[in-house]
Amino acid sequence: MDKTTGAASDLTAIVAIGLLLIGLVVVGVTGVNAWSHQAELTRSFEQCMEKAPFKTSLDISGPASILSAKELQKHFDEFDQIVIETGLPPIWNGEALVPWKVFHKDSIELARRCHAQLGIDHPQQQLKGTYAKPVWDPNSDIWAPR
Repeated sequence: MDKTTGAASDLTAIVAIGLLLIGLVVVGVTGVNAWSHQAELTRSFEQCMEKAPFKTSLDISGPASILSAKELQKHFDEFDQIVIETGLPPIWNGEALVPWKVFHKDSIELARRCHAQLGIDHPQQQLKGTYAKPVWDPNSDIWAPR
């Protein structure tokens, strides 16, 4: 009888280990598929955002190249004030500092259209990298009217 009890407990252990391994494989495959989908969705969103107005802002020379030393100090003070008021750094548009939300108003509208086109409901969970941050989520509190 000890042999049958031992064999039954060995069989139970083998089945339990087998089920555990199958469970780990299923979880692993599901995780890889979710990660791949998130990466593909992010790539598609980045392609959609290529038309965003902020993409051309990288071609604008910085304020240090056109402002004098005295004007630069005023520029830094204004920068600090905008950060204090809005919680976000302003953008230099080539002529003046512009609050982040004002500068990116058109870009966030494009983001909203891209989200709709790609079926993105929760960008902070569905996207990766920079575009998963609240500032690029048109539905985040940052974009709520104050």
